[in-house]
Amino acid sequence: MAKKFKTAHTTHERVGFETEGESLTQQHFSQESEINNIIAYHDRTGIIKNVQQGVAQYGDYSEVNEYRESLDMIRQADENFMQLPSNIRRQFNNNAGDFFEFATNPENQEQMIEMGLANRKPEEVGDNLANTASPSTEPLKSVVDGEARTVTT
Repeated sequence: MAKKFKTAHTTHERVGFETEGESLTQQHFSQESEINNIIAYHDRTGIIKNVQQGVAQYGDYSEVNEYRESLDMIRQADENFMQLPSNIRRQFNNNAGDFFEFATNPENQEQMIEMGLANRKPEEVGDNLANTASPSTEPLKSVVDGEARTVTT
């Protein structure tokens, strides 16, 4: 016997659905979600309150990186973080974001140096100009083609 294809005109058995157990539908929202109530409220006020009301944000975003550039920067940061020794990564829960927050905080500079992840800044000399050479007032002498010449500035 050949199989018959089902079509819209083929007779079929109707199957009903009945919820078993407690319904998860929250019945106290029934009046708010009734379409006739929503339209009636709109007719009175001109507002559809079920629509998500977002706040527009305007600004100069010309300095923001493109999406692909940002992903590449994050991927590179993750790769660099994974090259750190495991004991250092463990201190930051193997999270490159936590490490970034720690490393960019100037208060953690000394700890970064102790971990070997940063170099100590050279100490500044200050305003001590006593050991610097002062310009000479004597004329400069130059030797060109075996002849000594005085150069004035």
